[in-house]
This record gives sequence, structure tokens and C-alpha cells, in this order.
Amino acid sequence: MGSLQQALPHPVDGETEEAFRELLRRKMMGAVAMYVEAVRAAEEAYGPDAVERIRQHMRQKAVAGAAARGAQSQDNSVRAYCQAMDVACRGSHEWVKLEDTGTRQAYRYTRCLWADVFRALGAEDIGLWICEGDGPAVEAYNSRIRFRRTQTLMEGDECCDHVYCEDNT
Repeated sequence: MGSLQQALPHPVDGETEEAFRELLRRKMMGAVAMYVEAVRAAEEAYGPDAVERIRQHMRQKAVAGAAARGAQSQDNSVRAYCQAMDVACRGSHEWVKLEDTGTRQAYRYTRCLWADVFRALGAEDIGLWICEGDGPAVEAYNSRIRFRRTQTLMEGDECCDHVYCEDNT
């Protein structure tokens, strides 16, 4: 899963799909490089407390956005959350869906463009902020959904293993 084919209005050949993917990677690389440079400059000028403040701010923004989406959604079930994630990750991630029930969704991500870009820049420590926000964002979207992950591509693991479970109690 994760093919750009699912996001494009018409099918394209593999070469065209790879060209789109490379364009996306280059654009992300440029934007992320500026972001990393800004974080490193803040650290140099103001110390590690500045970096921690930026990290906390980014997490708060992700959580607030997820809470707003959950509050506005007519269906904020675990399945609805994961369907939205599937759409958001098309073209930038590759995955296999291991479970798909009304109360449990499980994935094995084998490619993450965020991990590719942050690792290429030697900034996995900053890239990990994206990963660290996943659990709090899920819970902000719907407090009955639990998130578990034991591996991340960002940290050099062979996959990211995401499990989302809806607690109906």
C-alpha cells in the first residue's frame, strides 16, 4: 500500500510514479533542511532548553490539530482515524495492513519519506519528534483509542509497527 496510484486521478506508469515520488522527496528535503537548520541555530544560540521548547510546541500543535479533527468528525472511530491516515500517507509511505477490524488496526510501515529525509540530513533526533507525537495525537483525536509502537524507521529499525486499538470501556 501507499502507492501514489491511489492518490492520482488516473493511473500512471511506474517510471512516472517514481518521478513524482522523487519530486516529493526533493521538496521535503529542502523544507526539512531549513527546519533542521533553524532548530540547530536555536540550540547554538540559546541552548538545549530552546530545542526542548520547540519540540514541545510541535507536539502541542499536532495534538491540537488531531483534537480538532476528532471533534469535527462525525465518525471518530479507530477505523475512521486509520482510513484518514492511509490517505495522508499515500505516496510518502509504504505499508502492509496486518489487521483491519472495527476496534483494532495494525500496520507494518516499511518506508517513510520523513525518516528517509531526516536520516539523510543526520537529524533523526529532530525527525523523531514526528514519531513521538503519534500517540498523543491519536489520544487527542479520540481518548478511547490506544496507540502502540515498538519500532521506528527513524531510529534505524526495519519497520514502524503501528497498532491502534479502540477501548470501548
